[in-house]
Amino acid sequence: MSWRTYTVKEEVDTTVSAYVKERFSLSSRNLQMIFRKKRVKVNSRIAHSKRMLKKGDVITIELPQDKAYGVEVEKGPLHVLYEDSHTLVVYKPPFMLVHPTGQTRNHTLSNLVAGYYAKRGEVHKIRPVHRLDRDTTGVIMFGKTREAEQYYTKQLQEGRIHRVYRGLVEGKITSDGVVNEPIGVDPVFDNRRCVDEFGQEAVTEYHVIEYDDVQSLLEFTLLTGRTHQIRVHMAHIGHPIIGDAMYGMRNKPYTRQALHAYSLTFTPYGQSEQVTVIAPVPFDLGRELQNKKLP
Repeated sequence: MSWRTYTVKEEVDTTVSAYVKERFSLSSRNLQMIFRKKRVKVNSRIAHSKRMLKKGDVITIELPQDKAYGVEVEKGPLHVLYEDSHTLVVYKPPFMLVHPTGQTRNHTLSNLVAGYYAKRGEVHKIRPVHRLDRDTTGVIMFGKTREAEQYYTKQLQEGRIHRVYRGLVEGKITSDGVVNEPIGVDPVFDNRRCVDEFGQEAVTEYHVIEYDDVQSLLEFTLLTGRTHQIRVHMAHIGHPIIGDAMYGMRNKPYTRQALHAYSLTFTPYGQSEQVTVIAPVPFDLGRELQNKKLP
């Protein structure tokens, strides 16, 4: 079990049990267990499940700990960029899925994260907060606890986590811009996306870092988080990501799309100050070999 302390900061009109269940993402079974074993206190006193809460109450709760990783454990190199008791931010190499899916159960980033925890004698369910495409490199976040995952998911939905990407695009772009075009599922290929007037709102800002007559290096800021958003938007305006075989062309020496998740700015769970985590752009962006080792 693991003790947590939380101060009710908002006006509420609910019971301790209802608040705790939602705040800490507890199952009904675990909720009943912690109250039965008197593992919930309000203002240092053991709390009855039906007690009404008010703003300023301090909840102390002994939460059940994770008993499994949820994925197979694999040993391997993992480049940790930031870590605290609730959060893990790591570098994702190219040619690797974030999490097992379909028939791919091994050799994903989540398997390596499980191996990292296991090596340290820790058990945390693997909880990726967001995703990156298989061939996109860069920064990715995992929540170590249920409450951290829930917190970061809400932060993402509210636009409080700032994600910056860098990438090479075809053609010369000399000035900054914004692409504000809705994105939906491609009507022919359901694994692709396209600009669709009936799709979901999607907004991508781009800033020019450098350019020549053939290509441009841009920095992208996502104001929304749609699947393949940057790739779809840049292809739509005639400047596809270099090496993107799905939305443009892939010619040698490029082995993947030249897109990199450069930085993540967020306020860590339980803290008040923002941090920015950066993964430097690979020198051979988009030209990596499939057997390349982690930095």
